[in-house]
Amino acid sequence: DSMNYESYESFFRLATAYPDISDGNSPYPYQKRLASENWPDLLDIPTGMGKTAAVTLAWLWKRRVKNDSDTPRRLVWCLPMRVLVEQTHHEICRWLMNLELIGEPGDGKVSVHILMGGADDLKTWAEHPEEDMILIGTQDMLLSRALMRGYGMSRYQWPVHFAFLHNDAFWVFDEIQLMGAGLPTSAQLEAFRRNSPLSKQSRTLWVSATLNKDWLATVDFRTHIDGLKRETLDEAERTLPAIRQRIEAIKHLTPVRSTLSATNDKQYLPNLAREILDAHQPGTTTLVIVNRVDRAQGLHKAIAALSRTGIPPALMLLHARFRPAERRALESKLKEAPAEQGRILIATQAIEAGVDITSR
Repeated sequence: DSMNYESYESFFRLATAYPDISDGNSPYPYQKRLASENWPDLLDIPTGMGKTAAVTLAWLWKRRVKNDSDTPRRLVWCLPMRVLVEQTHHEICRWLMNLELIGEPGDGKVSVHILMGGADDLKTWAEHPEEDMILIGTQDMLLSRALMRGYGMSRYQWPVHFAFLHNDAFWVFDEIQLMGAGLPTSAQLEAFRRNSPLSKQSRTLWVSATLNKDWLATVDFRTHIDGLKRETLDEAERTLPAIRQRIEAIKHLTPVRSTLSATNDKQYLPNLAREILDAHQPGTTTLVIVNRVDRAQGLHKAIAALSRTGIPPALMLLHARFRPAERRALESKLKEAPAEQGRILIATQAIEAGVDITSR
C-alpha cells in the first residue's frame, strides 16, 4: 500500500532520526532531486554528503510512496569491500525501522538481505521476487550471480538468481574506483541489458566521489557513454553552509618522522609507536592506517609495550582477517564514544574507503 507523507523532507527526516537521541537530517537539494526527478546513471558527489541515504531513501520514496513504475523493485547495493557491506546494512535497516517498513520475505514489506562470503542466508531473497527488497553484497557474490555462476550456491539455482538480477533490478555500484575488473564487468552487463529485451526494465547507477565516466567505456557500453545522465552538486548547492563545511574542510597533513628502510626495519615500529603515543590526545580517537596485516599486528604490540605505565589509551586492532563475530564486536565498540584516555585504532586499508568513523 502507498504511504502518506507531507513531503519527501518529512519522510527523510523520519528515516534518518536516532529515536530518543536526535531528530533526523533534512535532505540536501541533490537528495531531493533524486527523489523527484528521473534516475541518473552517474552520481558524482563528494565524500560525506550522504550518497547511501540519498539513493536508498529516494528508491523507497518512489517505490512505497509514489508507486513509480520506472523504479525497479529490487535495489542491489554492490560494494567492493565487506566492511562497506556491514556498514551499509546497519544504516539501511535503521532507516527502514524508523519508517516501519522493514519486514521478512513474504510479509509485503521491504526485506534486506546480505550476500557476501560467510553470510548465513544467501537465497531467501529469491523466494519472493514479487516483493520490494534490498540486496547488499560484495561484488564477487553479486556479479557472479549476474554472470550465472553464483558463488556459494547450487548450480541448479544459477538461472533463477541470474533472471531476478537482470529483470526489475536497480544496480547501484558504490566506491567504483575500488572495483578493479568488476567495473568493466558492470558496464558490459548494463550494455547487454540495454541491447536485449527484458521482461521488466532494469537500470544501473555508478556512484563515486572520484567518478570518471571513461572508466565505463567497454567494447559494448562505449556507445552509451555520451548519453549518460550525471547528477552532481550545482554551484548554488556548493555555497550552502552545511555543504561548504564538508567539502571545504581543512585537513592538516604532516609527514611522520619515522621512515622504513632496509637498514632500520627493526627500529621502525618502536619509533612509529612512540610518535603515535606522542601525538595522541586524551578523549579522542587516533586512527593509524598501515598497508600490511603483519605490520598492523606488530605496531599494535609495540604501542602496547610502550604504554604500560599510567592509564593508557584503549588500543584496538582491525584488519580483514578477523572472524565475523570478533569483527562485529570491534565495530560496535567503535560506535561508542572514546573513554577519558581516548583510544588508538590500528587498521589496514580495510578501514579507508567509505567507512564512517571520526578521528582526531
